[in-house]
Amino acid sequence: MSVGDETKHSAELVLSNLQEHFHCAADGSIRDSEGHGWMVWNLVDFHRWWLAVETFSGVPLGRKLLNAAADQEEYFLTTNSILDAGWFRKKHRQNTALSNRWNLMGWGIFDFETSLLTSNLMAPLCSGFALAATEKISQSRYKIQWQQLSNNTIRLDFESMERQFSAAAASPVLCWDSSSLPNASSSSFDLDLQIVSNGWTHAGERSSMLANGIFARLFETLTMQGIQLRPDWLECWNFPESIDTRSQVPLVLCTLAVNQLVSESEQPIYIQDLQSWNQLCDAYLVPFGFGKPLQISSLDDQGGVEFLLRPSSQWPLLVGYLFSFWQRGFGRKAKVEIHQKDENWSVKISSLLSYAG
Repeated sequence: MSVGDETKHSAELVLSNLQEHFHCAADGSIRDSEGHGWMVWNLVDFHRWWLAVETFSGVPLGRKLLNAAADQEEYFLTTNSILDAGWFRKKHRQNTALSNRWNLMGWGIFDFETSLLTSNLMAPLCSGFALAATEKISQSRYKIQWQQLSNNTIRLDFESMERQFSAAAASPVLCWDSSSLPNASSSSFDLDLQIVSNGWTHAGERSSMLANGIFARLFETLTMQGIQLRPDWLECWNFPESIDTRSQVPLVLCTLAVNQLVSESEQPIYIQDLQSWNQLCDAYLVPFGFGKPLQISSLDDQGGVEFLLRPSSQWPLLVGYLFSFWQRGFGRKAKVEIHQKDENWSVKISSLLSYAG
């Protein structure tokens, strides 16, 4: 078998394994077999989004991202018994299970023996995943420091802590989310996948699977940082009472960061009518698990639109993308009005300034 054939076979194997683990739900989310939400993130996009979140918040958040990634991964490792192995060749079997998981998710390589990471992910993310594996295998708690040796090589330093190991709880269900799962109809998960060093690409872009629970934990952390939102940011928003002042912080910061990401991208955003919105969602959101509106209605002849959205853990990202597409498509500043409609959310996006017809 030639190198090219071998790479193609590896890509087909990884894609087949991904399709065993994940499916696309009717609400535009990607779910694993237990119903947990996941997203496919272009790694350049994630890096841009993350830097924007940190910049707008004015607070260094790398350690918060590491903790969110570690807690979510530890939750999965525990609930799915991924690293549990009998005494026979236990270490070898654990290393194999860990390697298979990282390979599947597109996270790179973590050498448990040397504490070296080779990954295309941002250091806080992959270090968090490595911390979860280390603590789960050793059943001990550690302080972690990372040292970036090169673009994709990281050395981890673990220092033992005098704390008892107890498994991480499930990710929080925040005010815009719901503990109920989307309806049962689903379709197969598909990617234009190629194997590259330390991971895989989708449509030629380095990408990986990231659990929604990481973002839910991070958003919860942002509500507790004492971050003050600027008045000129808040003038664009009209919130219901159910989204309190603290919960507004991650939603506004997430939207600002997505808007910067969309502004820096080369994605063509054309909006002519309501059908354009379905096309945008099907192209840029649904394949990546960001979700889609249940219903789209016109509000006015200035492009104003009402989206009916299902509660979900990726809801701030979905709102952020819809807001950003509107601003990019119409070239005007948008305002957002949110209220609850039965068990769903109404999100109205229209021009901040009125324009005479």
